[in-house]
Amino acid sequence: MWPTATAVVGIRSCARAPELRTALGSTWSISRAASRTFSTQTKPLHVACAPRSALSPSILSTTFLPQRTFSTSISRYNKAEPVKSVQASPTQASPKDIESESPSEDKTTSNNEAVAGAPGSLASRLSARVRALLQAQLAKSAPKSKDGASPAPTTFPDLKRLFSLAMPQKRSILIALGLLLVSSSITLAVPFAIGRLIDFFTSGQNALFGLGFGTVAALMLLIFAIGAGAKAGSNILLELSGVRVIQGIRNQAYRSALRQDVELADKGAGDVVSRLSVDTNIVGESLTSDIGDGLRAGATVLFAGTAMFMISSKLTLLMMAVVPPAAIGAVFYGRYLRDLTHKTQDAVGQMTRLAEERLSPPAFRTLTAFNTQRQELRRFDDKIGSIVDLQTKEAYASGLFYAGTGFVGNCAILTLLTYGGHLVSRGEISVGDLTSLLMYTAYLGGGMVSLTSFFASLMKGLGAGARVFELIDRESNVALGKGEPLEVSATSARLPVRFEDVHFTYPSRPQQPILRGVTLDIEPGQSYALVGGSGAGKSSVHALLLRFYDPTKGKILLAGRDLASYKPESVRKHLALVPQEPILFDGTLEENIKYGTPSATREEVERAARMAGCETFISEMPRGLDTVIGSRQLSGGQRQRIAIARALVRKPSILLLDEATSALDSASELMVNKAIEEIIKEGKITVWIVAHRLSTIKSANNIQVLEKGRIVEKGTFEQLDRPGSRFRALMAAQLEKSVGEEVQEEEEFVRKVGDVGSSSTLRNHTSTAQQRRLIHTTRPTSPQTSSHPAIPTAGTWSINNLINPPPPTTTTTSARDGLPYYHLYHLYRLYHFHLWLLNNNNDEGN
Repeated sequence: MWPTATAVVGIRSCARAPELRTALGSTWSISRAASRTFSTQTKPLHVACAPRSALSPSILSTTFLPQRTFSTSISRYNKAEPVKSVQASPTQASPKDIESESPSEDKTTSNNEAVAGAPGSLASRLSARVRALLQAQLAKSAPKSKDGASPAPTTFPDLKRLFSLAMPQKRSILIALGLLLVSSSITLAVPFAIGRLIDFFTSGQNALFGLGFGTVAALMLLIFAIGAGAKAGSNILLELSGVRVIQGIRNQAYRSALRQDVELADKGAGDVVSRLSVDTNIVGESLTSDIGDGLRAGATVLFAGTAMFMISSKLTLLMMAVVPPAAIGAVFYGRYLRDLTHKTQDAVGQMTRLAEERLSPPAFRTLTAFNTQRQELRRFDDKIGSIVDLQTKEAYASGLFYAGTGFVGNCAILTLLTYGGHLVSRGEISVGDLTSLLMYTAYLGGGMVSLTSFFASLMKGLGAGARVFELIDRESNVALGKGEPLEVSATSARLPVRFEDVHFTYPSRPQQPILRGVTLDIEPGQSYALVGGSGAGKSSVHALLLRFYDPTKGKILLAGRDLASYKPESVRKHLALVPQEPILFDGTLEENIKYGTPSATREEVERAARMAGCETFISEMPRGLDTVIGSRQLSGGQRQRIAIARALVRKPSILLLDEATSALDSASELMVNKAIEEIIKEGKITVWIVAHRLSTIKSANNIQVLEKGRIVEKGTFEQLDRPGSRFRALMAAQLEKSVGEEVQEEEEFVRKVGDVGSSSTLRNHTSTAQQRRLIHTTRPTSPQTSSHPAIPTAGTWSINNLINPPPPTTTTTSARDGLPYYHLYHLYRLYHFHLWLLNNNNDEGN
């Protein structure tokens, strides 16, 4: 008997599945309420101790199961320790709630009527509630992915959305499927024709289908040719449709990736590249060639089964006994494969991200310099190992499943031959019928295997499609097109910037605050330098203005309005960024300068190149602006100046320079700083510099000192160049580092140029430890033989003196080696200024 209601979920103890007991714990109160309601007249639902994968929500969602299906009886657990009732959550029904749901007329019905499952009865509602609870609890206990999400059971909307990706090519796909049905029908007619031919030759008949043998053979050849043409057309259309579907999916995914905020790039591009390449291929094949294979397999199974039934219903019914086991195995295998595919693609994404990061030019130079090839190989091997482990599981599952289906198929053929031979001997079927049955059995088995492969491929497509949809559906925190446009008529005079108590934390590091209440103003047409130590948050300020991120707290005003109220792309149109490590793309110099401003004319590109100081080295190129370059074919200084030209051709209202000279040599730094100074002198663009080098900072009209995420000082260079200021301390640390590095490099050179010895000045100003760190140089013994200005003592120096030193009147050489005396003069200036910094810091306790 098939009961029409589920009254009791009886699981008291199951040593093999403790996690299942935990998952089903909240259903005990409902079970007890059900047992009180229905007494003993309702058959309980027995749940066997099966693996969790076998108890998937979709399997348990079947309404009713026969009692004999389950191998474990509830009485087996009666002696076990009872499980304590779990308090129902607000979203679940308690026993009291269940009893109260029954209408008054239901209370008067007998238990037998309740069991009968009348519409709206307590039994049907209880059954639905138990199934819902089972699904919810099993979903909670399902294995979690890295992001904590459980792969949900496949639903119709999932399949519908997956197939929606093929809608742009539906016409071609439908034509291809129609041709495929034609070719499959012709192929499936072959066993029937062979059976008739065998009967024709064994029975000595004169006609076949009312025609002569020659005519029939000619018609069969013609039909086979039509089938071959239909198959060729189907294959070509499906292949072309697959290519176009993949192209469309990649365009959607790439469009979504480009519209994301910078947070996605912070996580690495390898995973995104994997979704764009590997996952889209799997989805495209699932929607085209795999669909074709599935349709062919379905038609084969349907046609072969029908033909077998028409030839011999007895043999066909016997053969159908193998279908349910194969179908059930295919369902579980497909679900397992879908989840395994999702994990495999995640692992491939991690491997791709690692390879892309390590093989980038800067990273590759670093690992080569530090001889970490073996270490990186081990790290990459670990990533590959995780992929191999997952693919090994897939290989075992695939091998066991297909071996099982093959064994079942062979057993079916053996049964067919045994029983079919018996029917032939009794004259119920002919030899030709038995031959056709054998061929149709092979077709049926092959079709079922193909259906299983199609189902597995579809599950792979769903797993890969889920990753593609994650990228397509990802909501950007700073969405393009959201907000009001910033008026194009706005000029630099109308774009003041104000930070009001801005706090910021990177999404990837929520526990590490970067900015802690920054308040500052940027006036149009002025130049500003934001200085601070490493990790102070300088670059983060620029990132917030560009709306790479939004502040955690506080707000940024642009032209008097909240920055978040504008469209991000509208704001960025008026800003230009020169990063610390500029990126040049494969293409000509002109294309790189025009990047982001394709409408710029040749004259505008040339003018921007002149302003950025690129004119000299561009003129030395074989084809000038038309010279094709790569990302690493220019020097650091040249790339930096190209980046400045790219920013200037944009004609921005605000130019952001983020450590534009930090990685340059002295000569390149001098050229870049000269270009920056020329831009500032024009006063048409607001220039905001993030820097820590004094040579870059000196050109700014206003300086802001950022320390531990807060603005601690701001003012002009002269205002901040005072004893005890944080700015002077920062510059002292920076210059001391620069002096030490430069002095060590030039020590041998100076010893060749001037006399090196001891002096009373050095003894008065330096300790023994300091004397070991500094160059102990004195003036030449005959200074009157060289025309150079008198070198001031340490006490008369200031930062401004160092920035704008009095030049030597001549460049006469010293008596030694014929080298310019100016080198020694420069080192004297640098050394005495260092002494001045030491004295001031020691006197003021800084």
